[in-house]
Amino acid sequence: MAEKHFTGLRAKMLVVVAAGMVLLFTILFTVARTVLLDGYAKLESNKTLIQVNSAITLLNEQSQQLEGIVSEYAHWDDTYQYMVQPDARYIDSNYTNETFNHLKVKAILLVNPEGVALYKRGFDFTNGKPWPIPKLLEQAVSKDGIFLNPSKDHMTGFFWTPEGVCVVTAMDIQPSASKGISHGTLIMVRHMDQTLIEHIEKVIGAKLTIKQWLNGKNADLDKKLAASGAVVKPLNGTEVAGYALMKSVNDQSNLLVSTLSSREIFEQGESTSSFLSWSTSIIALMLAAISWILDRMVLIRLERMSEDVKRISDSADMSSRIRQLNGHDELASLSHGINGMLDRIEDSQYELQLEKERAQVTLEGIADAVITSNPAGYVLYMNSAAERLTGVNLSEMKIKTLRSLFRLLAEDKTTPVNSEWLTDSYSSQEEVILERADGEEFVIRKSASPLYDSDGHTFATVTVLHDVTMLRTLSNQLSFQARHDQLTGLINRYEFDRKTQAAIDDTAVANRVHCLAYIDLDQFKIVNDTCGHMAGDVLLKQLTNHIKAKVRSSDTLARLGGDEFALLLMGCDLVKAQEIIEVLLDVVREYRFTFDDKVFKIGASVGLTEISPLHNLTLSELLSTVDSACYTAKEQGGNRIHIYRSDDSDIKEHNNQLEWVSRIHLGLEHKQFVLYIQRMASLTEGAELHCELLIRMQAMDGSYYPPGYFLPAAERYHLMPKIDRWVVGEALAIIARKGAAFPYVCAINLSGQTLSEDGFLEYVIEQIKLHKVDTSRICFEITETSVIANLNKARQFMHTLRQIGCRFSLDDFGSGLSSFAYLKNLEVDFLKIDGMFVKAIVKNKIDRAMVESINNVGHVMGLHTIAEFAENDEIINMLKEIGVDYAQGYGVAKPELFE
Repeated sequence: MAEKHFTGLRAKMLVVVAAGMVLLFTILFTVARTVLLDGYAKLESNKTLIQVNSAITLLNEQSQQLEGIVSEYAHWDDTYQYMVQPDARYIDSNYTNETFNHLKVKAILLVNPEGVALYKRGFDFTNGKPWPIPKLLEQAVSKDGIFLNPSKDHMTGFFWTPEGVCVVTAMDIQPSASKGISHGTLIMVRHMDQTLIEHIEKVIGAKLTIKQWLNGKNADLDKKLAASGAVVKPLNGTEVAGYALMKSVNDQSNLLVSTLSSREIFEQGESTSSFLSWSTSIIALMLAAISWILDRMVLIRLERMSEDVKRISDSADMSSRIRQLNGHDELASLSHGINGMLDRIEDSQYELQLEKERAQVTLEGIADAVITSNPAGYVLYMNSAAERLTGVNLSEMKIKTLRSLFRLLAEDKTTPVNSEWLTDSYSSQEEVILERADGEEFVIRKSASPLYDSDGHTFATVTVLHDVTMLRTLSNQLSFQARHDQLTGLINRYEFDRKTQAAIDDTAVANRVHCLAYIDLDQFKIVNDTCGHMAGDVLLKQLTNHIKAKVRSSDTLARLGGDEFALLLMGCDLVKAQEIIEVLLDVVREYRFTFDDKVFKIGASVGLTEISPLHNLTLSELLSTVDSACYTAKEQGGNRIHIYRSDDSDIKEHNNQLEWVSRIHLGLEHKQFVLYIQRMASLTEGAELHCELLIRMQAMDGSYYPPGYFLPAAERYHLMPKIDRWVVGEALAIIARKGAAFPYVCAINLSGQTLSEDGFLEYVIEQIKLHKVDTSRICFEITETSVIANLNKARQFMHTLRQIGCRFSLDDFGSGLSSFAYLKNLEVDFLKIDGMFVKAIVKNKIDRAMVESINNVGHVMGLHTIAEFAENDEIINMLKEIGVDYAQGYGVAKPELFE
């Protein structure tokens, strides 16, 4: 019998399947594991090489950064002057402790051409103590040292000392105007201390070491570094190192840069390999199981069918049946025919059981609680959801009534609800609170349906309970969030407007007086710009808590957005309201905000108005008045209260400017702006012709508003960039149309706001290219104050446009406090003398002296001068006598339309 089974079809198929699976999975596992580990090894090597190269890149950035700093200081005229004639004031003002901290250097030396250090100081800005200059570095910066090489005008790089590696830059000191004339050497040293190393380690994600490399000490590593430049070497099962050489500043010795990091990728590869092993084993087991299922479903079926046929043929018992076979083959059809009657009975019983199970599964799968109870209140059935909701299992419920297991309460949590509510299908009460025996509460909704027998009598009730606790909680949260500020917890603008409208209605109905205050924090932007918005949020939360502590319970404090708050004072007149607001202002004034060792002091500007039956204002009108009062308080210096009154001239001026803002927008949209040209007179022979473009705005009646009407509002509400863009585009278009027939150098005014706007420089270049105008005929006129306010951007703007041929005029020169101090740092072609000195030049000797002084300075610097307010021939003749190049004013020419 054993021999029969072994030589049968079933045994042969099992042997072939088993042998094939073993061979296949052995090959697949070996190949996959080899490829996987090789891939992870390459990933580990690439990661380490990236870390090494990133470290070298960051180190070189330190060297380049220091070189840029030294270049700026070495080519500074004040530095050159100090080397020519030493003056301690230069050192005291330019090489303070803050300078070392700002530049991140630990040593600065100024060495004259004879190799003598006129200034040498080492200072550790991290602890505020002197930093001893390493001995080797002392030798290198001394006379005949490598950093005082007369054949090189600058040297920069890394220098190794036993005390650590330093970044050193030495550069010849030269005046800015004359390259090639040097007078000594400026040397700065940045020590690669632990703090800087840790910063680089944090960036590259590995431990960093820099040390002197001695050739021949490690021949194997020397060979690999010479071949590939960078070497990766696993140290053990948990750490891998990367090595690369970096030249020192004197090119005589190398520095070895090494990184040390964990072998996470290697460990991941090992883990993945282990996972692959387990996965392969599991798949093999699954295939073995499938083989077993194949044996059971196919091979054994054939074997059993053979046995059943033999058994039935040997037996005369008609009650015997062939074991049921699935399928549609001949044997299955034969077995179905013989056992048809028994199969139908069995199928009927099976369907009945299946239907019962379906109903049971359906009830158990419902998320809602389903409870069936009899008329006496005893539970007949409950699903698992009902057990979880009530905290009681079905066996306990069958011996107790519903009212004994839990109780129902109304939404106020105090009024009891009769348990008959659960089975009352006509109750109007939608939600109740279910309190379990353990004290836990749920908000539930119910649906009750009675069950009737054949006689129409109720024998049970099915109650479906829906847990809406989470829905109710979310609804309450959404309602709170819709009415409150998320940061401070105060009510928001929407809810505050609703409460303010209620106060207005109360004033009209009950004849009561209330007050409304707008609070705008002063100096808050400084905190945001200095410490970031996260610090600003902390300040707002802290200050809100301080203010809330001083607000009456009857009043409402709200945050409207940003640093703006509002306070609604109920049943309060202006006198009492002012007293309350003064207390709040004292809270703000005394508050000190500390962040990152910085202490900030802020203030608040408050607008206050009265909600009174005497003032029949709508909500929008009321909010507008108090906003205007707040704005006026801020304009008057801030940190004060401004009470709105209908005859307030400041507020009227503010509202007037707001109207101009709207007019400006409409003017730009409907093309109501026009350009005027005012020609200048040349006071020297052979000079080119000059003019200035002026802007006007067309009124509804066809007349034109001068710029004094609308430019103040445009300046205050930051609309100047839009106006200047229109002026530049329109001016260049007209100049391009006129072509060679327009012989003037045309001055176009730009505001300080425009100079600091991102993208304006690109816009000007784009317009110049679009209209293809001669850039030598374009002169941009900027005021002295706007340049000083945006010095860096102004210098970049001027330098870029001067490179393509444009010229610049400095307007209103002399009106600032430090005009001459900034003039030498600006690339301008024309100097426009402020009209306040020119208009009284004939009668006032001081004004004449100022004009002569400005004119002389301009000519010394190679600039042409232009005098404004040349209103008559007497002034023009005196300007010509002084030597001013151009005169502009009504005495020369009046403005006329430019089209």
